[in-house]
Amino acid sequence: MSKQDTTSKHSEEPQETRKRIISAAARVLAEKGYDATTLREISREADAAPGLVHYYFGGKDQLLVEVLKSMGELHMQEGRELLKNVTPERFMEVAFALSATRLAEQPEAYRLRYELFSLGLHNARLSPGVRDLLAEGRDVIGQVVSWGQQLGAVSPSANRDALASLLLAVFDGLALQKMMDPTVDVDAVYQLLAQMIRGLPSDEK
Repeated sequence: MSKQDTTSKHSEEPQETRKRIISAAARVLAEKGYDATTLREISREADAAPGLVHYYFGGKDQLLVEVLKSMGELHMQEGRELLKNVTPERFMEVAFALSATRLAEQPEAYRLRYELFSLGLHNARLSPGVRDLLAEGRDVIGQVVSWGQQLGAVSPSANRDALASLLLAVFDGLALQKMMDPTVDVDAVYQLLAQMIRGLPSDEK
């Protein structure tokens, strides 16, 4: 192995270790919950020295935030690929289907999200992380709204930020209802929501 290859490998190790810890934390936290999870268990699952969790994240609080950010980023990357070539007529249908699919396939992401919300209400150390996570969620949804407006799928006069806040509340609230009561018809709600958004008045009089 050349000196350049060795240097490149070492330069990638911290990032790979960080990703491995986040992935391990996601598995352990989803299984045991925040309170019952220890950093030692996460380190063991990640096959990493216990001190590395503190080194990269400072503790369990920030690690939980980073786990949820990582899950969200992955979800949005997948969403952007699916929405890239969607027609205006199918834009909202596909966008809402992404949320429904995530709930069905990754319920642990929502469980951790709700646990973080609860903790953030009583833990001053977590409050900034919760606030940032929600802000990032609104921003990502806002980007999708803007995309829909450019395609003509969403009224150009719709307030982007207000609609993003509303949609984030719907996604989080609807997912919680579905997890607590499996009989909740998520698809029917999204169909109605799509109709409501399509019915928003345009700025053309």
